[in-house]
Formats: sequence, C-alpha cells, structure tokens
Amino acid sequence: MGRIILILLTLISYVSFGQDRQLIQIDTEISTIEANTTLELTEFDPAKRTEIATDGGRILKIWHQKKQIHKIAEEIGLSYGRIRTTVYLKNGIPVKIIETEEHFEQTHNGLNDQKLTEVYKAERYVFDWENNKCTIKQAGKRVLSEDKNAHIDYKQVIERARKVIAEQNSNKKP
Repeated sequence: MGRIILILLTLISYVSFGQDRQLIQIDTEISTIEANTTLELTEFDPAKRTEIATDGGRILKIWHQKKQIHKIAEEIGLSYGRIRTTVYLKNGIPVKIIETEEHFEQTHNGLNDQKLTEVYKAERYVFDWENNKCTIKQAGKRVLSEDKNAHIDYKQVIERARKVIAEQNSNKKP
C-alpha cells in the first residue's frame, strides 16, 4: 500500500513540475516579446469603424513585425474604471492572456478618475489553444466585466487585430 502511495505522489510531482516548467517557459517568451524593441506599435480606435463608443473610450494596441503579431492590448474605458485584455502570441497562436479590471478611486466627492486601483487580474497560460487547455491564475473579483470561460471569448480581439494589420499592410506601397 505504501508503494502505491509513493508512486502516486511521484507521478503527481512530475506532472506539477512539468506544468511549472511550462509556465516558466511561457513567461520567458513574454519577457522576450516585451524586450523586443524592433516591434512596431499600431494603435486603432474600434469606435471609428463601428461607431459604437464606450463612455471612457476604447483603444486597440498591436505590437507586430511585418505581418506577425506578437502582442495585443485592448483597453476599454468605462464610467467606473477600465478593463484591459492583453494577448501574447507566438507564431500567431496565443500563449498567454492577461485580463485586468481597474476601478476609479471613490472619494466623498465622487469618483477620482485620476487614480485607478486593480480589483481583478487573471493570467491565462495557454498550453493548447485549439483544445482550450490552459491554467488560470486569478486574484480579486470581477465587477465591471464578465467571466470568460473559453478561448473563443478572446477570438474577437485577435481577429480585430489581425484585420487592422492586414489592412495596414495592404495600404503600404511596395
């Protein structure tokens, strides 16, 4: 009986260690993207195309090199704060998604829109994008945003960024 428990504990530790190594590898790839000074930044206001605006504005930032997108950040301003989704990609496939929700400081005079406090953060480490395999680390509680349970929830941001870069590249003269 003791041997079976020992074997099970050994297997569990190998699986846990393997996943920790994958998280470290993904974070190393993110650090490489963040340190890459050759990436071009394109900013796009989705309200210009859809004519649907939020009260605090909306901006899509795309870090890319030629046609390859490495990072996407979408910020949505709301009456009470801001929601940000950041997607890191490797070879066009998301490897990490970070969502944050920040609220304006509440004072006795109302909201202080100059001071934001992070109330929620989720880091989604993606191991297999197609099969929705990931690990999620969360802190805090959502108030202004909805819970996202699957990768499909982020697909719209990624497709919007790809479309912006494709249009930008088609408008460039050779």
